[in-house]
Amino acid sequence: MPALTPLPPAPATMSTVSRPHDPQPQPPVKPGNDECCHSGCTFCVLEMYQEDLAAYEDALRAWQQRQQAAATPPAKKHARTARKAS
Repeated sequence: MPALTPLPPAPATMSTVSRPHDPQPQPPVKPGNDECCHSGCTFCVLEMYQEDLAAYEDALRAWQQRQQAAATPPAKKHARTARKAS
């Protein structure tokens, strides 16, 4: 069995690189000019691209919000000390 190599320590601050378990969404590939036959197909590549693009933009906004939330340090709670009755 091969020896396991230790993982590098996690960075203390958020970098611009996304976390591996939450990769940045990738935009859909725009169809070429010759891919649409312009005959009004039920599943037109241009319409499907527009739908995919809208879904990508929504996913990108959600991803950016998650990244921003992960980069924001959590608010510190004030520690309450118990008072002893005298």
